[in-house]
Amino acid sequence: MALSQESAEEISLILEPTIKEAVIELDRRSFIKYSMIAGASFSSTLIMGGCSVQKSNTPNTFQFLSSSHLPMLQKLILVLLPTKDSVLVSATEIPVIHNIDNMLGVMNRITRGEVLMLFNVFEYSPILTTKVSTFSQLKNNAAQSHVEDYQESSIGMLRAIVTALKKIIYISYWRDEKAWESIEFDGPVSKKWNLTQLGNAPLPQIKSLNS
Repeated sequence: MALSQESAEEISLILEPTIKEAVIELDRRSFIKYSMIAGASFSSTLIMGGCSVQKSNTPNTFQFLSSSHLPMLQKLILVLLPTKDSVLVSATEIPVIHNIDNMLGVMNRITRGEVLMLFNVFEYSPILTTKVSTFSQLKNNAAQSHVEDYQESSIGMLRAIVTALKKIIYISYWRDEKAWESIEFDGPVSKKWNLTQLGNAPLPQIKSLNS
């Protein structure tokens, strides 16, 4: 069962600052940004070593994600959520990609476009490295190394991109109630106890010593 609209809206609000930070970092390095996006323009054939662009076998039943986004997201889920042989609910049993699509549906048009751009940029990011491949075509170990290289990079843009993507994947998994079963979590107490959300608390006012 995919996320409700209310949960999708909450996720959208949580993710928006991280997404904006990644986009700002991309704009600061516009050459790298447009080099990556240029790679995405090869929709039928990736002109390097004759590699064909990865196609997803999953039927596209999404409203905002296109079939070109699915292979990258599937590979990223596999790398970031290694639930096999663990107590956690398998990532294949949680509709993570549907949750992402629902989240995109409650975002404003600009933010939604920025998220989709980040997906495209990351899919073609290995082009700028020695890995002559798209992200979705990398072997699992190489894909994991690519994520770790970005996370540990000295370049803020690369760290910001992978941080945004990791948040999107993790939240889309853990905000799904089915994922809670394995850790015996029965939901936030704010909902069980019907607590009023107060939002962000204001910072305490510091009185001047001269007052």
